[in-house]
Amino acid sequence: MTQREHWRGIMEWSFEGLALSTPSNQSCKMYDAALSQVVGFYDDPLLGGIGGTFDSMFLADPDFVLGHCLKIDLMLAALASTTTKTELTTSIDNLIKLSKSDKPLTDREKAHVDATLRLARGDLDGACQIWEKILLTYPTDLHALKTCYDIYFNRGQFRQLRDTVARVLPFWQSSDIPLKGYLHGLLAFGFCETNIFDKAEAQARRALEWNPCDGWASHSLAHVFEMTVRVDEGIKFLQTTEDDWKKCNILARHNYWHKAVFHIENNSYDEAISILDNILIPQIDTTPHGLDLADAISLLTRLGFTCPQEKDFTAHWKSTYKASSPYLGTRISSFQDAHYLLACIESGNDSVGESILTSLQEQDYFFTIDKKIVKSLLEAIIAYKREKYSEAVELLLPIKYDISKIGGSEAQRDLFSQLLIIAAIKSKCEQHRKLAEHLLIERENLRSNSKLTAGLLQQLNRIK
Repeated sequence: MTQREHWRGIMEWSFEGLALSTPSNQSCKMYDAALSQVVGFYDDPLLGGIGGTFDSMFLADPDFVLGHCLKIDLMLAALASTTTKTELTTSIDNLIKLSKSDKPLTDREKAHVDATLRLARGDLDGACQIWEKILLTYPTDLHALKTCYDIYFNRGQFRQLRDTVARVLPFWQSSDIPLKGYLHGLLAFGFCETNIFDKAEAQARRALEWNPCDGWASHSLAHVFEMTVRVDEGIKFLQTTEDDWKKCNILARHNYWHKAVFHIENNSYDEAISILDNILIPQIDTTPHGLDLADAISLLTRLGFTCPQEKDFTAHWKSTYKASSPYLGTRISSFQDAHYLLACIESGNDSVGESILTSLQEQDYFFTIDKKIVKSLLEAIIAYKREKYSEAVELLLPIKYDISKIGGSEAQRDLFSQLLIIAAIKSKCEQHRKLAEHLLIERENLRSNSKLTAGLLQQLNRIK
């Protein structure tokens, strides 16, 4: 899929006030192409995808500093990246060497180098502060905006994610800068995650007017439909626009996950299982990404919560464990770790799962978080799977309003909200069952006319 026919060269970047320090017109164009694929979540087949684009960029100018910054930023921001530690270290060392050479750089590029190196050291706050400062002077610097946005997302900082886009959007409106339609989709998600659903929907639809193939805008609109329990509308939207968003590689698979979640909400379990069997599991069996793994594990867990059908998911859980195994020893994202723990326990690898918990004493997360929150969440998952439901409730309830800090969207983290409710329902403690009733009332007020909520309430009433 080629979404644009013309890439910006030296002159175009300079005219936009974003001069690039390279003598190579081709490197400038490939930098534009790389940014386009990053924000558009697609791989241009004519360029060999994002990897081929970087290869062409550095073939034209091996010393293109801002190109190296973009590649490293992408490596670090990608959850469960396939990048090896050696490759990352080599790339960072090369950037340090280039930054100390006699190669002239603009102040903006020097700031990008500083931000990237801070990110590489784990100083995420410092890196984001520098990108935000860049945007004050260069509000159309999409590289700074998107990288900052991704860091905010992975840290659960959704007001920052929303506001960083809202602050610069007016500076794009009077310009013919390519890619400006994507900002509306980015802002839509920020509005949705901060519960401003009418503005979220308006921004997502505006983005799709600019570009129907904007997978992030489609994804943001799916979030709006889910949070407002417009299930049939959500399914219809994803079905009628499938040919557009399915071109967006990893994000397309996540949109299929959203469709499966809609089906679970609608009590259409066969349709949800079909997506699991035909899209999510085959993907993790071949070339899994962290988001693919989280989606498959999340969907399996949700089916286990409410699916009334007798279906053996043993093989599915073994697939998720096998695909998760390469990432079990690194503490990158607590959101991912919570899902990996589920895969370990459900596949019968309890001791491996417990090692994730014990390693918290020795390793810090790249996406910094209070490890007490993570510890409580992981212990609650283990307790629930061991049918110690009262213990799971006592671990989850105190962190109910802190789980957002692990990252992921509200729709994704709803898995843990459901876990708390179901643990409370299954607990033998009368106070916990009263809590379950109150949590379901709360859920109905936030998501009116939810069939899932109604089903959980029926489950509670049967126990009573």
